[in-house]
Amino acid sequence: MDRLVLGPAMAAPVRPSNDPLAAIRRRFLEMVEGYVLDVALHRREAETPAQLRPALAGIAMIAHRVSGVAATLGHEGLGETAAALDQKLTQALKSGPLNLREFDGMIVLFHSALSNTLDEAAT
Repeated sequence: MDRLVLGPAMAAPVRPSNDPLAAIRRRFLEMVEGYVLDVALHRREAETPAQLRPALAGIAMIAHRVSGVAATLGHEGLGETAAALDQKLTQALKSGPLNLREFDGMIVLFHSALSNTLDEAAT
């Protein structure tokens, strides 16, 4: 049986989770941790005109991945924010000229929602 070590020569049994999605939830949170950094990097890249389109496409891809899973795993707010950003960026990327200002507020909300999800999971 796995044990949680409390200190020298002290251990407590680790009880298996009754949550059948526990492993998937852990993996999702690990991905979210990476996405927090990736979104920040893409956002910074988007400030360079030559990088605007690929940077926004990167953010859209992350938002799309998150929107498809977040609500299922109990992160409804994150899922809704991700879906709205995914939809707006995907439409804009198809339609022509881009302006970072149009998306900046939603990107900040999405980044905050990702960070908040990690904070909530840590408590």
